Amino acid sequence: MNFNIAIAGNPNCGKTTIFNALTGAKQRVGNWPGVTVEKKSGHYNHADIKFDVIDLPGTYSLAAFSAEETVVRQYLENDEADVVVNIIDASNLERNLFLTTQLIELGKPLVLVLNMMDMAHEKGLQIDVDTLATLLGAPVVPVVGRTGEGIDLLKEKILRVSTEISMKARSIDISYPRDIEIEIEKLHQLIQENDVNDKHSRWTSIKLLESDKQSRDEVRLHNNGTDILGQAKVSIDKIEGLFKDTGRAVISLARYGFIQGALRECVVESLVDSVDYSRQIDRVLTNRWLGLPIFGLFMWLMFKLTYDIGSIPMDWIDTGLVALMNFISDLLPDSMFASLLVDGVIGGVGAIAVFLPNIFILFSIIAVLEDSGYMARVAFIMDRVMHNIGLHGKAFIPMIMGFGCNVPAIMGTRILESRRDRILTVLINPFMSCSARLPVYVLVAGAFFPENAATVIFSMYILGIIAAIGSGKLFSRTILKGMSKPFVLELPPYQRPTLRSLILHTWERGYLFIQKMGTVILVGSVIIWVLGYFPTEVELDRDYGVERTTLTQHYDSGLMDLESKFKKSVEKDRSGYHSEMIAYESSSSYLELHEQLELLKDELSSEKSKQLYNLRQQEIGDITEQKWIGRVGKIFEPIVRPLGFTWRESVALITGFVAKEIVVSTYGVLFGVGEDVDEGSRGVISGLRSSGMTPLVALSFLVFTLLYTPCLATVAAIKRETGTWAYTLFSIAYSLGLAYSLAFAVTYFGRMFNWLS
Repeated sequence: MNFNIAIAGNPNCGKTTIFNALTGAKQRVGNWPGVTVEKKSGHYNHADIKFDVIDLPGTYSLAAFSAEETVVRQYLENDEADVVVNIIDASNLERNLFLTTQLIELGKPLVLVLNMMDMAHEKGLQIDVDTLATLLGAPVVPVVGRTGEGIDLLKEKILRVSTEISMKARSIDISYPRDIEIEIEKLHQLIQENDVNDKHSRWTSIKLLESDKQSRDEVRLHNNGTDILGQAKVSIDKIEGLFKDTGRAVISLARYGFIQGALRECVVESLVDSVDYSRQIDRVLTNRWLGLPIFGLFMWLMFKLTYDIGSIPMDWIDTGLVALMNFISDLLPDSMFASLLVDGVIGGVGAIAVFLPNIFILFSIIAVLEDSGYMARVAFIMDRVMHNIGLHGKAFIPMIMGFGCNVPAIMGTRILESRRDRILTVLINPFMSCSARLPVYVLVAGAFFPENAATVIFSMYILGIIAAIGSGKLFSRTILKGMSKPFVLELPPYQRPTLRSLILHTWERGYLFIQKMGTVILVGSVIIWVLGYFPTEVELDRDYGVERTTLTQHYDSGLMDLESKFKKSVEKDRSGYHSEMIAYESSSSYLELHEQLELLKDELSSEKSKQLYNLRQQEIGDITEQKWIGRVGKIFEPIVRPLGFTWRESVALITGFVAKEIVVSTYGVLFGVGEDVDEGSRGVISGLRSSGMTPLVALSFLVFTLLYTPCLATVAAIKRETGTWAYTLFSIAYSLGLAYSLAFAVTYFGRMFNWLS
């Protein structure tokens, strides 16, 4: 036996927290059929019964003004849910219960969840749950979603309502003034007589009095729909004449009257003054002057922790991968399969796996900021800035989501009411630096700016925000003129994130990244390996074998010279040694000479290893240049040469169009990290340092990677959300042009003023 459970509620009421508490990791994310609105579903088992759960989009009403409201209303009207679980912010009852009144009118079996009960108590609110349940005709369950308190009771109430055991689950009607009830009854009877939406006839009657377009359109399709709509117009005129206001306003006022009456019966506000901690904190965090600097500080700390803490497990993973590649290289005979496994699969995917700690740390910090309620404050803080580009602070929310991934961030623009606002936000969103770019930042910044890597990474994210806002200002004055519609931004109360919630949210995002490693990145790495492996025979202008032998002989000769000089120094020193009590080999004079010899030998050996490694990298570079991948890079090298890039960078950037992480995989193949690596080489980092790239070119490369054409998945999302190829192609061309221009500026002015030389 299965039951379908729908979770409904206002935005920021803790709906997703309850959904996660019920379903755990058993979740699926997609889109509603025919509508670009996210659909999150999951399931759980209780008392040997399976409950399929749908997390409906957050909405304040069922007016069907936005895509989210339309989805929620259609789903509920189609009777797809056996029970509706209505999540209510217990600290904000009056506002949240407005949606509850409409769910009651719809006649759905309800379970009401008073979430955030801890915050309600902090505000001094004492709620009589039993009385509220009686007045609303549905079981009421007090919970604290973030801690899981009350979830077991909630599951039991859902079971009782689903199996029609609960006595609290009864049908009630919202009471309206007598004159309105008379008109509702007229429409109610007329609808039933004509078999129009008979199951929700009272609901339809009320919506017609509210001049609801969707209800009118549905009624108009029936044979006697004209008569019903005619009666509706007469009733609306009568109501508006009596109350001197629109039908929608009168009915909304009556609903609030019902809510206020219910709250007077079951809510007592304590006389003890409660401290509103959210308001106290907001005085600092959303301060007109302090808000932006504090946000910048939080951003810097986020990337500082991401790099510094992540570098420790990065080294562990890197060491493990090096050992694995060396083990497999020793185990398997030299063959195409061995090269594919070591250089293509492990070298390509492994180059990304090294950065998994950084990715998970970044996602966990973002989860803390989201679950605590601070992310909503960021939208408020950025409201003034966003107004300069013709948007409002709400548009910054999907932009923040872009720090995780641009694809869901672009989908997140659906929360904006205006199509113009949505398109503008979609076009600037790719400049927000997604987690896929983070491995590139960590790699290049770690190679060329090891002491200031976190600051360099932070600057890339800030530059992305500046590029997004600057481009938005340009677009709002040219191709998308106009101002954003006004809006009211709701700030949820601050909450202390729970460990379970943080782990779940971090894993949800991190798992998608791991999936990407096993699919897109793996396929991309194998393709790059194929391009880098064939043709198998190439002709080189230099005889690297002879050069290696010569170099080895040179340093071996140097070691022999050191030994010879040491012996001569010892003999000379021994001749002047007169002590009869201590052997010469134990004297301080001999030990000092021996220590000097060992230091010189270590320096010479280190220099020998370095020169041999550089020679090997030059050989790999020359070989790779003759391969298919090198030939492709050579075609595009003239285009990127003004930026200081070589054919290697052109290849890496081209492959990065598929997925930005593949830039790192490409370097892994180009520098042959599967060959002759040791634990101290750090593979790709050493290859970059020995490739001739300078810190200035590295900075230019980071700027280009940040701004140039987004990955294929993001391009597809832009096409889907804008509905046209015109904006999609414009986004590709504009981002590529901006990336080239700024990267060129960095290289040009850097050379002019001798920066980072």
